[in-house]
Amino acid sequence: MDLLEKNPFTTIKANDLNDSEINEQWVDNPSGGFIDIFCPTHKISQFIIGGKGSGKTHLMRYFSHNSQCIRNENAILAGIKHDGYFGVYFQASGLNGERFENLPFQEEKKNALFQYSYELWCAGLVIQSLLDINNKEQIFDNQIEFCHQVLGLFSGECDEFKSVKTLEGLKSLILKLSKEVDYAVSNAFFIKNLNVNILAARGSLIFGIPKLISEYSDYFKGITFLYIIDELENISYSQQVYINTLLREKKLPCSFRIGARGYGIKTFSTLGDGEINREGHEYEVIQLDNLLSEYSTYEGFAIDLILNRLSKAKFISSEKNYLNIIESDLSVKKDFLNSFFESPENFDIINANKSSREGLSKKMELFKNSIENKKISKDDVDKIINNISFNQFELIESALIHLFSQYWSSGNATLADLIEKTEELKLEAEKYISDSSESSLITSKFRYYKNNYIAKSLRIKYQNNLEQYLGLDNLLKATMGFPRHILTVLRNIYKTEIFEGRTPFASNSIISIQSQKIALLEASNWFYNECGREGKLGNQVSYFLHNICELLRIEMYADKPVECSASSFTIDVTKLSKNSQNVLRWAELTGVLVRGQDRQDKNSQALINKYHINSLLCPKWGLSLSRRGALSFTANDFEYLVNSEKKREYEAFVAKFEQSRNVPFDLKDDSTQMGLEF
Repeated sequence: MDLLEKNPFTTIKANDLNDSEINEQWVDNPSGGFIDIFCPTHKISQFIIGGKGSGKTHLMRYFSHNSQCIRNENAILAGIKHDGYFGVYFQASGLNGERFENLPFQEEKKNALFQYSYELWCAGLVIQSLLDINNKEQIFDNQIEFCHQVLGLFSGECDEFKSVKTLEGLKSLILKLSKEVDYAVSNAFFIKNLNVNILAARGSLIFGIPKLISEYSDYFKGITFLYIIDELENISYSQQVYINTLLREKKLPCSFRIGARGYGIKTFSTLGDGEINREGHEYEVIQLDNLLSEYSTYEGFAIDLILNRLSKAKFISSEKNYLNIIESDLSVKKDFLNSFFESPENFDIINANKSSREGLSKKMELFKNSIENKKISKDDVDKIINNISFNQFELIESALIHLFSQYWSSGNATLADLIEKTEELKLEAEKYISDSSESSLITSKFRYYKNNYIAKSLRIKYQNNLEQYLGLDNLLKATMGFPRHILTVLRNIYKTEIFEGRTPFASNSIISIQSQKIALLEASNWFYNECGREGKLGNQVSYFLHNICELLRIEMYADKPVECSASSFTIDVTKLSKNSQNVLRWAELTGVLVRGQDRQDKNSQALINKYHINSLLCPKWGLSLSRRGALSFTANDFEYLVNSEKKREYEAFVAKFEQSRNVPFDLKDDSTQMGLEF
């Protein structure tokens, strides 16, 4: 078999899986089963909200009758009775609702056609699901009487009613009526006075048929009938109003599970006069993105997901050293997977270099070039640089640059003060080298900013810091909360390794550093292009995302970073313009921003909003995965990041921001002072 075709991570979308694969590739939530979240036997309806890659479709299809019957293939009806639910899954877009939007009819007639078509479609799906089961096990003792009762749910009749005595006949009737609607819709622009006989009232079939099933089959007594409607975002406002009305008017034993992107719910209004469905009354909301937002939960889920794919593709054999991996503890599973990934070796950056080098390190050369200006003579620059240059200890140099820049930026130092400060820092460094506990200044900087220092050293050495994102642990952090993201990264890794002539996840194979880098960047760029520009506000989100990430990048690699490992920001959303509020909300709904815990403002003590950059975007800008520090913005400054008409103001803002973080700063005897504080 072609090794590329054997890629266990090729399929990343649940829509590309068949029903058997939905079951085979199912991975439960390790910190509480998804069945307790989905609650398939509960009568209250739910909205399942999840971004692209959150696993929403896989979850919903797992609870459909197709997957349910496969899990209970030896005794389908007994299995349904045991499960306590019966799910009919379909996508909201399946009816092609946009066909009805531009019909040359009044709004009421268009809506009536859509509602009738939807009624027939749902009825057809339910009858088809019964047929699928009845072909294997008998559902009804009296199929003729059941069909007669279903026909009684219609508010009108047609000639074909008399011949319907079986489920197959019922299916044919519903198909015929549906085709009549399709014909009317397709020919609406060509035939005058086109009429359709609407033979069913709203909800009569959708709610009536499940009720009759539970009455005429002992297996379905007490069973909850779930209409599992996915991709609600793909139908119009008026069509969502109709779905909301069904939700409000639902009758037992029916319930709804409705899946949508965060931005996909256009309204909660109903056809009732001014009635709006309310959370906690007509429905509950499950925020799927939040279920795997904690690393401890996501880690276990993702590792099980990876092992499941490898096992199904027979990459995990029955050799002695692989036995019971899937049933093992998380630590054993993780160690097993970790063994396939080459880890970056940054000892030359993190630890002291073994041999001394003459001259300055590349980092110190760059710093020297930055502080050379008309106000400091070459001799004085040399004194400063020589005092803080320790070319065998890259991270110590980073801490010294940070401490020196911090002192200089105060604006209260003369040139003599700067030189004296570097002499003090030299002693600090020597103390740290001899005994790290002796220097509280350098120890403190390492405690908070070591990640920044390593990133900067890597960027100087390789022009990027991609090595900070490699290895299983970091790849999981980079994809946290979004199962599709880790599958996308692994799909890219597998493909790259095959092209390099290696077989990833084989017994003696190690996935190279280079393959991990290429795969991660591909995934990061894919996500930026796919979700960063998604939807009606996508272009504005993309513009804002680029601007905020550029500022965070400046902070990450500055001589004097203020926030450690910053990949987050805070803003009082209530003070923003309506447009900026909408852009922020859209960025959150499309997943490029992840909402953090609100933070208390240092001055006003008011709660302000905190947002994280989605971790998969961090490699694109070289940002931290740790989400420690956060830049704080005033509403006025934040508008520069969002409003493309204020590009000039944004550029000036960035220039001042960068000046506030990097040498050279003003000296005490200078007449000009920094105008802004950040």
